Amino acid sequence: MPQRRGGAGAIFIAPAAAFFAVFLLFPILAVILLAFTSWNGFNIDQIGWHGVGNFRELGSDSVVRSALGHTVIFVAVSTVALNVFGLLLAMLIHTRVQAHDFLRVAMFLPLGLAPVVTAILWQQILGPYGMVNTLLIQDLHARDTPIGFLGDPKVALWTVITAAVWQYSGYNMLLYYAGLQSLPTERLEAAAIDGAGAWARFRYVTLPYLRPVVAVIVVLNLIGGWKVFELVYVMTSGGPDRSTEVLSTYLYQQAFSFNAVGYASSIAVAIIALATISALLRGRLAGEAG
Repeated sequence: MPQRRGGAGAIFIAPAAAFFAVFLLFPILAVILLAFTSWNGFNIDQIGWHGVGNFRELGSDSVVRSALGHTVIFVAVSTVALNVFGLLLAMLIHTRVQAHDFLRVAMFLPLGLAPVVTAILWQQILGPYGMVNTLLIQDLHARDTPIGFLGDPKVALWTVITAAVWQYSGYNMLLYYAGLQSLPTERLEAAAIDGAGAWARFRYVTLPYLRPVVAVIVVLNLIGGWKVFELVYVMTSGGPDRSTEVLSTYLYQQAFSFNAVGYASSIAVAIIALATISALLRGRLAGEAG
């Protein structure tokens, strides 16, 4: 009987295992292998072994260093902002603030948009001929030149980060809200009876209870930040002057503009490694804190 159960289990697992192998495991292994080659992406017979040459080039590529810096900024700032806004919004809804149903729907709506749609929307609002600049220049006559939300190298990256936070805060909100729903009310009531204020109850009761939820959400945000592509590519294409260039947009350029598939694959391997390391490090820090 146990053998029959084991055989039935294998049959049910087989489709998921096959899907994982074909669409996830095999592409990752292929990218890792291509990272050690020199290939233009067209003829397979032109693949040449390049060893660690691509990774050496990564270390000396000034654009890679710049893109890495921008990616780190994006990951760090967006992760912090998404968790802060997500938790605040979840707390507002959980406490049944006035119009909390409307707030819940309104904050979830951006998540239903594709990143490309979000990028186009923000372009239409903050571009040089967008709604904000048109209002300031033509309607209010407050400025003679448009504000460089997307054209100023000092501002463009922060505009992209703002768009990302706007779109994905609702996702964090839902996860935090789910965690708050399971929070034992007797703990909060006991703390209130003991004289703890709102901040003390949040710090010593709510936040420790949400620690596992925070750990999961932060890891998801870190991974999403490392592989950001659509928002940056559509809003700025890495410009101006590569001020918003991130690793994924530089990877795309190398693969599809310069046909350097081997080099692009090495950038992809670097992204995978960085996302994995940051997730593992976050998990280890969470374990030590616990």
